[in-house]
Amino acid sequence: MNKSSMKKIIGGLTAASAVFALSIFAAGCAKSNAPATSSKVPAGTLTISGSSMLYPLNSVWAVKYHKLNPGITVSVASTGSGFGISNAADGNITIGASDAYLTKSFKKRYPNLVNVPVALDDAQVIYNIPGIPNNANLKMTPKLVAEIYMGKITNWDNPVFKKLNPQYKFPNLHIFVTHRADASGTTFDFTSLLTDTSKAWASKVGRSLSPDWPVGSGYLGSDAVVAAVKSTSGGIGYVGLGWVMEYHLASAALLNKAGNYVVGSVETIAAAANSALKQGDFPADFDKSIVWNVSAKNAYPDSNFEFWMIKKTQPNPATTKSIKDLVNWALGPGQAAKYTVKTGFAPLPKSVMPNVKKLLAQVK
Repeated sequence: MNKSSMKKIIGGLTAASAVFALSIFAAGCAKSNAPATSSKVPAGTLTISGSSMLYPLNSVWAVKYHKLNPGITVSVASTGSGFGISNAADGNITIGASDAYLTKSFKKRYPNLVNVPVALDDAQVIYNIPGIPNNANLKMTPKLVAEIYMGKITNWDNPVFKKLNPQYKFPNLHIFVTHRADASGTTFDFTSLLTDTSKAWASKVGRSLSPDWPVGSGYLGSDAVVAAVKSTSGGIGYVGLGWVMEYHLASAALLNKAGNYVVGSVETIAAAANSALKQGDFPADFDKSIVWNVSAKNAYPDSNFEFWMIKKTQPNPATTKSIKDLVNWALGPGQAAKYTVKTGFAPLPKSVMPNVKKLLAQVK
């Protein structure tokens, strides 16, 4: 099955079915003859499950890595960052993909995990408004988005939209709010921005993988959010850049801390990361958000590091070696633009690699 065929199939499935289809696709690329060394992680088999934001890059990496290493089967599934984090900690999967870093509370809950950054991405506000071109990149402030998601702004003809975007005519149309229903790293990043910019949101909802949403309808996975917004006149949602690129979605230019409206792109995501790193106090274990509080003029305000969550203690040396070989490839050749940029991700800055390798070294 080629890549375009896979996309057509997944595009027509529910989120749950897409997880199954992708796992079969990636796992079916090869059959390992290596003997099993663990009931959970057979030799030659690596499982990556979690973030639907990171899914496009994970799937491309999995296919390429198998071509380079035919004896290794890499199974990839899009199940949400919350699933990835908890199941990596439990040893049910090899690697948990996550858009959220290990916060202090996560570290207490999962002391056996290490978060290894593998790329950079963002959370973008997408919408479906009749009469507004897809390439318009409507200007929105994070506070405005918070008010939409709190149910305070409910119609697209609210004067605030016209004030920010005077060149467009907005219809008298209800705003249909969509959000993730699963424990989602994309939601973690999205609500981080709202928390940092709206006192009302911070006090009533806050930052979370799975918040208590004031309004809206929930969907499992980024693919389901995309489908809901595309099929609903007046819909609004949030997904990563890779999904915006793949499905040619209309997305907002968000106000950043420097006072500029910035569209999410590989360049503006990288600008946010570099700005955060230049502040000089960025922690070596990456337990700090790069959302909003960065000073670069061209920084996209809802950017984030993407992580692979890995259990520090593996069942045997063979599994440890297989994991490190894959991660080192992803951190080396896998950072090339033909994998990262092409799927909507910014490669990691070279300056962080020493600290990233130190984190990987914790896996034994």
